[in-house]
Formats: sequence, C-alpha cells, structure tokens
Amino acid sequence: SAHYQKRNFILKNMQLNAALSHTWDHSLTVDTTYRKYYWDGGYIDGQRNEIMGKERSMRHYKRPLTVVRANLDYKLNNHHNFNLNYHLSRTGNDRYDDLDTTFEPSNDVVSKHILGLSYNQSLLEGKMENVFFIKNYINHPNIRQTDQPSVTGSEAVQGSTTKNYLGYGVGLRYTVTEALAVKVSYEHSVRLPIARELLGNGTNIYANVALKPENSDNFNAGLFGTWHPGTGHTFYYEASGFFRKVDNYIQSEVAEKEGTMKYTNVPAVHIKGVKGEVRYDWQGKLQLASNVSYQDARDQQKYKNGGKPSATYNNRVPNRPWLFGSAEAYYTFRNVALPESKLRLGCTYQWIHWYYLLWEAYGATEGKARIPAQHICNADITYSWKRGRYNIALECTNFLDKTAYDNYKLQKPGRAFFAKFRLFIN
Repeated sequence: SAHYQKRNFILKNMQLNAALSHTWDHSLTVDTTYRKYYWDGGYIDGQRNEIMGKERSMRHYKRPLTVVRANLDYKLNNHHNFNLNYHLSRTGNDRYDDLDTTFEPSNDVVSKHILGLSYNQSLLEGKMENVFFIKNYINHPNIRQTDQPSVTGSEAVQGSTTKNYLGYGVGLRYTVTEALAVKVSYEHSVRLPIARELLGNGTNIYANVALKPENSDNFNAGLFGTWHPGTGHTFYYEASGFFRKVDNYIQSEVAEKEGTMKYTNVPAVHIKGVKGEVRYDWQGKLQLASNVSYQDARDQQKYKNGGKPSATYNNRVPNRPWLFGSAEAYYTFRNVALPESKLRLGCTYQWIHWYYLLWEAYGATEGKARIPAQHICNADITYSWKRGRYNIALECTNFLDKTAYDNYKLQKPGRAFFAKFRLFIN
C-alpha cells in the first residue's frame, strides 16, 4: 500500500490525497470425501462430496484486489468548497481445480470506477450547510466462466462489457440552536454489486454474474441536537425517517436443503423506516446510550414476467432484520493505581426481533423457517496508563450464554472471553 498527500496542489487551498493498495488472496476448498457430517463429528457415507454434491474436488480461487482512491479538495473561501473524488476497485477471479477434471478453469475480472463531484456551502454564519453532488458509476466486468449457466447466468453475460450509471443528490442542514437542528436529503443512488455478490465465495455462495446494480431514490429527514441541562450533564439525540424506492434490489437467496446461497435481484422494493438515538454523558465519566431502528422493506412486484400475480407482493424482504436496537453503559475511573491512568467498565445489550429466512408467502405458518429473536449482553474492562500508551482490555461476549443465530439459522458461538494488549510506540 502507499499514500500520498500534497497541500496547495496546483492552486492555493487545494489538497490532494491519494492511496493505492494491492492484496493477494488465495483460497483452497478441499472437498474430497464422500461423506456428510453431523455437528457432533459423526457422519454417513454417500455418493457425492459434501459441499457441492459432485465429484471430489480441490478448488482454488485466486482473487487479487487492487484499490485506488484519489481525492482533490479545493476551498474557495470560508463559504464555498469543491471536492472531486475517484475510486477504482479491481478484483480478479482465477479459478482452477486439482482433482475435478470436469471443471473448466477461468479467470474473470470485475472492475468498477466511481467518479464524484460535490459542491459544499456554509451560509448564515455556519448555521446552514448544503451539499450538491453528482456521481458517475462505471461497471466493467470481464466474465469468462461458463459452468452452471442456469445458476450463475454465465451464458447471458460473456466477455468484456462496460456500462455507465448516473447518481446525484442534495443535502441540507440548518442549525436553529445547539439543541435543535434539522437535516433533509435526497439522492438518486447506484450500488454496484461487489465481488462476493457477483462471483460467490467458492464454497457455499454461488456466483451470479448476471446480477444487476441497484438503483434507488432515497429521501431522508431528521432532527438532532445537544442539550446541557446542568454543569457536567450533556444529552445528545437524533431522530430520523427515510424512504427508499429501489429497483433491482440485491438480496441473498437461501436454498435450505442445500445449505447454499446466492445473490439475486428483486425487481422493485420499497423501504421505509425510522430510527432514533439518545446519548448521555456526565463529566466524561458516565456514558449511557440507546438506539432503535425499524426498517420495513417490502416487495413491490405485483406480477411475474409471465403476467401471473406474484405471491410475494407486499411481503417483507426475507432474511433481513426489520426491528432491532441496542443499549450501552460505560463508567470511567481516573488515576487508579497509577497516575494518568483510566479504568473503564462497560456493558452493552443488543436485541433483534425475529424475522423469516424465506418469503413469508410460501409454506404453512407453523412450518416456516425463521431466525428467532436474540438478546445478547456483552461486558468489558479496559485499563490504560501513561496517557493511553499502554492498554489492557478484557471482554466477555454473550455473558448470559443466550442462543444466537446467523442468517442461516445456524447457531453461533455462545459465551466467549477475549484479552487484548495494545502499545502505542509513537
């Protein structure tokens, strides 16, 4: 990796920040036994390998990743600022197998370029801040794989293609007082699929090289502010609502029987929601915080491609939490045992409402797979001295040992303990 920064680049008050990184990633999935295993280590013999249900394989995936970022910022004066930003992400996908002679090696490449220009205003002595921006998204995949076309869509997307998408938006913020500020924004946004969504992960996530970018119109409005009711007491709050109208919404599609997944497009989804957060601080010693979010994402496709009514119309998008929140509390003691030291005790609580794994329209209610509600509590102790130069942290996650699940409804680890030591040399 490399980073370059230059002040007064070409013009006075113009700053250039640029970064370059390259990562080599080589993964190998070994699936050479005709067995299926249980959680306790027992197994049954079968006719196919375990993960993909095919011949024995030793599948290699080499995925070099190149990332380039460049940002040019120009401050015209205290009220007007211009920013030009460029981002490049290039991911390779060199695939081959040491055992499976039916597998056809390929070397795909997925590149995306994002170029953005923004104009920022600061008016009315800083009370009003506005931003106007425009973005150009360039998607440039080069797909060479041809296997499993019915699953991956590889027949429909072959060779090198380049497509442009335009995004734009505006954001406004006005501060009435420190205790009350309002903000509103609108954005026509584009989300290009990432490599994991297009190319899978080589094990339990199938590729979908025909995946389309998301296009959405997003509206946001909110209130926020800071209140000081007395000496040493500070409250911060924020409440906002949003509405997203999404075309080609990208979602994970789970195949329960196979235990596999791939990313697909839902033609139209509307997402509306609200979220709120409150924080309290007392003399830099006691910090309390709580937040809650509600996100209602529903399918808006009334008819399928053949003209028949869609059974999932107005269903919630599955495998996506829609109501969740958290709370946290921290207390800091100073000069404990050593001068210039801090001892911080913390506790956090996370809650997620239950949600369906698959579309709620399919199957009988009592037989539908769903991710149960989860209540997780964590605790940690951090001790630092020499003004934070030395740090020791002890953490216990899920200390009540509640059952937790991932998005497959597979059980996650329970109570766990961690220890960490940090030293800042400079």
